[in-house]
Amino acid sequence: MARKEKKPKDDMYDKLEEMDNKLELIRSDTHSLNRIFSIAHAPVVIQELKEIVGKSKLRAAILYYTKDEIGATELSEKLRIDLRNLAKAIAPLLGNKAYVAEIKKGRKKFFQRAGLVDSIGFESIEYFSNLVKAWEEEERDPK
Repeated sequence: MARKEKKPKDDMYDKLEEMDNKLELIRSDTHSLNRIFSIAHAPVVIQELKEIVGKSKLRAAILYYTKDEIGATELSEKLRIDLRNLAKAIAPLLGNKAYVAEIKKGRKKFFQRAGLVDSIGFESIEYFSNLVKAWEEEERDPK
């Protein structure tokens, strides 16, 4: 019986599957390391976030709304700011600190906060929850 010859297409799928498996391992390891880091350094992370957010209700709202991936247009609408001003508002949370990730899909931009923000319990920290509540109240009853 003749042995089936592997097609180049099959090799490509095998390599893609291998890469996918390796990426899954890396993702799992990264998640574990982030969890360990956040447990060990939660006070430092919280303090750093407080310094970045400051008294800005808008930045707290950005962190709140980016819990799940959200498009730039939708985020600017929820924040009730012009899309052209979103980059300036979100900039302190991007970059080296990377508390929010910018995800590009084609020509569209999406944002999602880092798992580190979730692992410190962002919503349960009174400092941030008070800012978010104040922002929501301000949006309901504009002066």
